[in-house]
Amino acid sequence: MVRSNIHMVCSSAAQGGFGMIRRHIGLLFLLLGLMVGGPVSPSMADEVKPAALPWIMGPTDAKLGDQALLKLPKGYQFLGAQETQQLLKQMGNFPSGSELGLITATGEGEEWFMVVRYIDAGYVKDDEAANWDADALMAAIKEGTDEDNERRQAQGFPPLVIRGWEETPHYDKAANKVVWAISAQERDSVGVNYNTLALGRQGYLSMNMVGSLEHLAVLKPHVGLLLANVEFVEGKRYTDFNSTTDKVAAVGLSALIAGAAVKSGLLAKLWAFIIPLVMAGKKLLMLAVIALGGLAAKYLKKKPHAEQPGGGGGLSS
Repeated sequence: MVRSNIHMVCSSAAQGGFGMIRRHIGLLFLLLGLMVGGPVSPSMADEVKPAALPWIMGPTDAKLGDQALLKLPKGYQFLGAQETQQLLKQMGNFPSGSELGLITATGEGEEWFMVVRYIDAGYVKDDEAANWDADALMAAIKEGTDEDNERRQAQGFPPLVIRGWEETPHYDKAANKVVWAISAQERDSVGVNYNTLALGRQGYLSMNMVGSLEHLAVLKPHVGLLLANVEFVEGKRYTDFNSTTDKVAAVGLSALIAGAAVKSGLLAKLWAFIIPLVMAGKKLLMLAVIALGGLAAKYLKKKPHAEQPGGGGGLSS
């Protein structure tokens, strides 16, 4: 009963427009409070007031901070840095400040979104990419998730199970870009997380796409196109690295993929696995902040009536 009510809330929020969102979120908070056994203040729901989103429509060039440029194709829309961080806050998430934008498609049935972040970690060496052991990397990912599960279970939440690679990591040395995909399961809900990294002189861009496993074949072309359309600006490129003056990252590519960099504050592992499961609409026990984060995917499916000027990421001049 509770599960169907949550699904109804998410669906009606997607169909009823932004004017109804506040009421839906209030009900969702109430349902979640009953599920997790904790009190929920009505004022918490009142604080969440999503507004119309100032999408930048493709085709255009969208700035990713002062680091890179995204050639946004037709059929895609981009939300700038400031608006992305604000949206994440409204949905109950905790943006790190590294978010540069959010991308989604405007077509029917597109149930995914991609968050773009820039991590100022320094120059990430790629010399180990030629010797990757996919099995060892997956073992490290599962080990890290097991540690997280101990904390989740202590708080009364079911564990996450990493199913395995949906696409093993591969590195394009000419473009200095990495792609991999992992599927994860919680109870009967299965999601996929598509990860990409674009390496630069002073850090890296993380383009993280979340969606359901059943839509994997649809997600893959989007990932390839968007990653190919991102380029660092002159002076910020990987090949611009100066070994005498530039900072070198404390971790390499393997550590980033395996999630070991979480301990260094470079990645947020749970984001990669929880959001797609929420999008599947089959959750029973979930923190309010996570459930509201899942609602973001529903909001992003709303099509804008007209092109609006963006902020944060902005149009290139």
